[in-house]
Amino acid sequence: MTNRMRKWIRRVLILVLVVLLGWLGYRWSMSQPALSPVKTVPKQLFGQAKIYSQTDRQKIAGTIAAQDQTANSLTKQGFVAIPKLSILLPIYDNAYSAKALNLGANTAQKGTPVPTMGQGNYTLAAHNWNNGYTAFSALQQKLKQNAPYYANGQFGSSDWLNGQTIYLANGDGVFRYQITGQDGVSQDDVSVLDPNARDEDKAKLTIVTCLFPDTTKRIITSAKFVGFDDWADASNAEVSYFDTKSQKINLAP
Repeated sequence: MTNRMRKWIRRVLILVLVVLLGWLGYRWSMSQPALSPVKTVPKQLFGQAKIYSQTDRQKIAGTIAAQDQTANSLTKQGFVAIPKLSILLPIYDNAYSAKALNLGANTAQKGTPVPTMGQGNYTLAAHNWNNGYTAFSALQQKLKQNAPYYANGQFGSSDWLNGQTIYLANGDGVFRYQITGQDGVSQDDVSVLDPNARDEDKAKLTIVTCLFPDTTKRIITSAKFVGFDDWADASNAEVSYFDTKSQKINLAP
């Protein structure tokens, strides 16, 4: 074997090693919890420095409220955004439809009227795809680990997201909720869907998603209602979270 061939083989092997290490690094970064710096820095929804005119705001409001799934007999309620977790999803009205859950978040009422944003207990559900990013996956504190929501046969809770803001938006404006805690519950626990439930005597938001790896359990994220602004008065940052021309809807990686 000539020296030239040895050098060529060595370069090819180095290139293969670099590609392999890059691929392993990518796989590792994607497996990290939602608030790990390697996940949040590039993917966190950003509040743009842009100043939105009233015309811009009305266009965004129109997009948020547009009925785009009437062919599937679904009514869009608006959008949900959790900037810190890169979550931006449309909200439809049937959490008990597999087709609807594949399209975004859905109101999770059962035998009661569709909830109203900013009133009562607004209940939402979406998939946890166990990847820390798509749909409501980022709400689980640690990937592929039941704790702290369920451990040693006991349900538990977590405060890792306490104080984070969840935004709901519809054609009227932007509703703000502040996360107050997370709890693990059985998949059969429908008490979390009580339309009259409150959080610290305030209207609340309840988000339901599966736990992994024990998918017979659920993660319940609770948040209290803290304010509302119509589209004309919402801050530029809040409007930007729902600017779907700039922000990425996280149904897929």
